[in-house]
Amino acid sequence: MRMTNRRSFLSRLSGVPVFGPLFGAGPAAAAAKERDFLHELGVRPIINGAGVYTMFTGSLMRPEVVKAIASMSHTFVRLTELHDAVGMRIAELLGCEAAMVPSGAAAALTVGTAACITGKNPELIQRIPDTTGMKNEVLVQKTHRFP
Repeated sequence: MRMTNRRSFLSRLSGVPVFGPLFGAGPAAAAAKERDFLHELGVRPIINGAGVYTMFTGSLMRPEVVKAIASMSHTFVRLTELHDAVGMRIAELLGCEAAMVPSGAAAALTVGTAACITGKNPELIQRIPDTTGMKNEVLVQKTHRFP
């Protein structure tokens, strides 16, 4: 059982609007100060001299991407509708039949592999993950395999 001490009591009390100015800066000032999540979690940042690797958190986001994420973080939408609209827009920009944004490299490889083994056959597409009777062997270069 966690015991309450004076520090934790005053810290919690500072979050109450009436008492905040008496015991601390309160939640408004705390929110204005940027949190250091890596420090809080005990994770040290690294200098990435290798390039875009998932084990190094992929790549850093450009400011316009962060701005778009922040802009969208205040609105609810139907995710399937957004996903389809983004895919159509990317396909239009690339001049191709269709496009999609996967959740990451592993998802892209999974979806790409599924597309290769099912082709445009709707029946086979609906049967995934049952690959009975389909081409279901994938060759990967030895240098591209990793644990």
